[in-house]
Amino acid sequence: MKIVVYGAGVMAQYVKESVINSGNEFVGLIDPLGNGDFKNLKENDVDFDAIIDFSHFSLLEDVLEAGINKKVPVLIATTGHSEAQIKEIEEASKQIPIIKATNTSVGVNIVNEIVAFATKLLKDFDIEIVEKHHNRKIDAPSGTANTLLEIVKENLDSNGKDYRTVYGREGHSKRAEKEIGVHAIRGGNIVGEHTVIYAKNDEIIEIKHEALSRKMFSDGAVRAAEFLFGKKAGLYTMKDVLGL
Repeated sequence: MKIVVYGAGVMAQYVKESVINSGNEFVGLIDPLGNGDFKNLKENDVDFDAIIDFSHFSLLEDVLEAGINKKVPVLIATTGHSEAQIKEIEEASKQIPIIKATNTSVGVNIVNEIVAFATKLLKDFDIEIVEKHHNRKIDAPSGTANTLLEIVKENLDSNGKDYRTVYGREGHSKRAEKEIGVHAIRGGNIVGEHTVIYAKNDEIIEIKHEALSRKMFSDGAVRAAEFLFGKKAGLYTMKDVLGL
């Protein structure tokens, strides 16, 4: 399978390596700023079978247009998309197979399933989500933390509609009932760490995932692209990739 990668940053380089190591053919990096192999696909006649996007949410239209024009699957691994952009992705999935993943790690997606199960059993516990990333990460909370928040809410009574989300804490008021705390930490070269904390009375349960290298994300991305190859148009998930 011939794969092009949108982006020319650190993650894109990891994906390039994972594509090559997987036995697939790496076609090139697409970067409008000129740091990749191509600035765009409109001015270059490039043959490819799939797109992996690790660029920036502002390039979504270019990514989707390239996928639709070539009728190839697209894995979108960028985060920070607006609601309008999410709708664009949904519309594009009517024409080509797409995965929109906030995290392509196998382990993180397994953790998502564990959190869903744990939340159902621990509804009366205080729940807090803490994520840590390097000091260059732009969006906060991370897309993975937001996904964990959605999963927690989905598994609470009334889909969490009675719960209030608190982002960070300051002031002099105690924690109220039916709150879900979400906290973002930025520093150094932290690859990524996500923890869901359940606390009640004299006990604490933590479900944690720590990334030691970005390679786990790039390997998962290639696995997702391979899954999409040959699929019918539609919006798929990493759960589909992993058979969860």
